[in-house]
This record gives sequence, C-alpha cells and structure tokens, in this order.
Amino acid sequence: MKNKMIVAVLFAMGALSASQVFAASGTVNFAGTILDSACEVDFASQNQTVTLGNFLKTEFPSTGTRSAAKAFNIVLKNCPVTVTSAKVRFDGTPDGTNPNLLAIDSSSAGSAVGVAINLMTADKADLPLLAGNGYNYVLSSTADNTLNFYAQYVSTASAVVAGQANSVANFSVDYN
Repeated sequence: MKNKMIVAVLFAMGALSASQVFAASGTVNFAGTILDSACEVDFASQNQTVTLGNFLKTEFPSTGTRSAAKAFNIVLKNCPVTVTSAKVRFDGTPDGTNPNLLAIDSSSAGSAVGVAINLMTADKADLPLLAGNGYNYVLSSTADNTLNFYAQYVSTASAVVAGQANSVANFSVDYN
C-alpha cells in the first residue's frame, strides 16, 4: 500500500513538472477604430445577380480550367471624410475541393458538378472566399465609389457534369 502511495505521489509530481515545461506566455494586442459612420451601399449593389453565362462542359477539359471572367461592381456612396479606403470580403459556402472558391448550390436536382466560382479583385487577382485580401479600394467622400470585381467558373474536377451552376455570396466592407 505504501509503495502504491509513493508511486502515485511521484506520478503526480512528474505530471506537474511536465506541464510546467510546456507552459508559455505571450501578449495579444487588440486594435481598431470606432467610426463616426460608414459608407452607404448603393441599393442596386445590395442584392444583385451576376450572369456568368453559358458554357459547354467540354470547355473545362481539366481541373483548374477557367471560364471567361464576368465583371461586376459594388457601389459605395456618401462615404465620410474619415473613411479613405476599403477592403471587401465575400462569404458563402466554400467548395469541397477548393475552399478558396464559392461552391455551386447543389440543393436543387440537376446542379452542375465539378465546377465552382472564383472571385477576383479589380486587377483580376484571385480573391479567396472567407478571407481578407490585400486589395485596397481608395474611397472618395465627394463622389460615388465603384468597386470593381470579377467572377468566373473554375473546374474542380477532371470531368464536369452539366447543370445549373448557381451560388450566393454575401459581402462585407472593412474600412481602413
């Protein structure tokens, strides 16, 4: 009994000293700004439909093939003088193969398979879904601000199945 007690005490001391070996400390800094007000999103930009077009499944012969890009924009109006730039983030259901892409809505029978939607900034750089990006849109307080974007289909499989290729993304604006 005495030996079991000694073993238990030694085990507990070892566990305590081992946890101290792995202890670490650090600092978390939080920064931000409380804005007086933000820009208004133009009514036509709030709920828009971007028609990407019709493509044959044979136009996607291999994984990673891209369709032609379709331009769309978001207009911000009445920006306060203190708001000089913005970044835009798109949220939606990520594609199962490539989470940077927007998944096709598969809830309807007959949806396309093997493609997803790629979003891009004004300079046609890929804009990963659910992620911040480095593209900064300069804003004016005296005029409407048109933020340009592009969207395109990208094949995520070597064989694409034809069907409806629709999806939905929400956007949020981060002001600098």
